[in-house]
Amino acid sequence: MSIKIDPIATPPSLRPTGDNNKPRGFENELQKFLEEHSSGTLKAEQARLQLHMCQLKLSRSLFEESPESPSNSTPLLSTALEAAGATGKAPTVRQIFDNSMVAGNPLTSIGAPTCRPDSPSSDMEQLITQAAGNHGVAPDLIRSVIRTESGFDPQAVSPAGAQGLMQLMPETAAELGVTNPFDPEQNIMAGTRYLRQLLDRYDGNLDRALAAYNWGMGNVDRHGLENLPEETRNYLTRVKQA
Repeated sequence: MSIKIDPIATPPSLRPTGDNNKPRGFENELQKFLEEHSSGTLKAEQARLQLHMCQLKLSRSLFEESPESPSNSTPLLSTALEAAGATGKAPTVRQIFDNSMVAGNPLTSIGAPTCRPDSPSSDMEQLITQAAGNHGVAPDLIRSVIRTESGFDPQAVSPAGAQGLMQLMPETAAELGVTNPFDPEQNIMAGTRYLRQLLDRYDGNLDRALAAYNWGMGNVDRHGLENLPEETRNYLTRVKQA
């Protein structure tokens, strides 16, 4: 006698009831990818990558010698270490660049890339001219601040959160009535108006106005120009040379 045994069917796994709206597996990865690659995130990531590439190029230049005077040239790394020796700390790439500018030996003198644009676009130049006329600020000063602050990048964002061409902090931008700090017109007009306010506050003293723009009015009022941090001292120099 033979016995017929039917194969046992394995029931398919069921997704729990009420779980239809929860992303799983590929759906979860896709959602995460889209969130991480939103427009704002991409722009910030591109800015970070550009800065990183500039830093790499500057770092390579430290070990090169000036082709114009090879017998008397000194590697920039040694120069930077000497300039930073008083602090007892190794200099950062930013400090090396700043010290080279202060010493009158910009990295461009040895052909090293500085990632600084030559001039603003024609549209941006028109905005600078308009802002200068509206607020009585020299267009060269506005242009120099923009070059130093953002390198003419309207989408620039600093690690501290400053935004746009003139690197306005969100609180300052709000006080100046800015609704979109990445809009070149709003940013330049508001940044120039802020510069005008600082110049008026310090009776036209450019060093104090620029120091306040970089370090904050409260710090300048409390500590004066005699106690500026190195970053702000170098900032003043870069704006005047830009």
